[in-house]
Amino acid sequence: MKKLLSILVLIAAFGIAAPAQAQNTDNPTPNSSVMFKKPDREQMKKEFEQRLNLSDKQKEKAKKIHQQGRDEIKPIMMQIDVKRREIQTVKMSKLSEEEQNKKIEEISSQIKDLNKQAKDIRKKNTDEFEKILNKKQKAELDKMKAEGRAKFEQHHPPRAPFQG
Repeated sequence: MKKLLSILVLIAAFGIAAPAQAQNTDNPTPNSSVMFKKPDREQMKKEFEQRLNLSDKQKEKAKKIHQQGRDEIKPIMMQIDVKRREIQTVKMSKLSEEEQNKKIEEISSQIKDLNKQAKDIRKKNTDEFEKILNKKQKAELDKMKAEGRAKFEQHHPPRAPFQG
């Protein structure tokens, strides 16, 4: 009987809270996810192509470059994921703390190397994409990058230098 009563109380509490929560979405607060909704990728891609005024031929080349980059970077990102899981496994292992730290440091070094490889691939793909642009489009892309950096800095305060 007590279990039934407590279950009914919980159901009633959730029944009252759910409609109240649903009404809150009309007027978003600064912490609500509704306020920070990102535009979808297709819309962003379309705006990017329009702003750069890409021709159909350039769009096709850009698509090939993008796909080639994804194909190159995918195995590296999978390796990074595996290495991160290895670190979690080491943390849960029964190795001594010293052995754990040594193993984690070794794996972290491998992750750092993989991240460098991924960064190099991204840089290569960016350079390939910029090669298909004319001077006017390149200038517009540089302007878009500067706007993006300014927007990022506006929302992310600068961090103090690493004192490691």
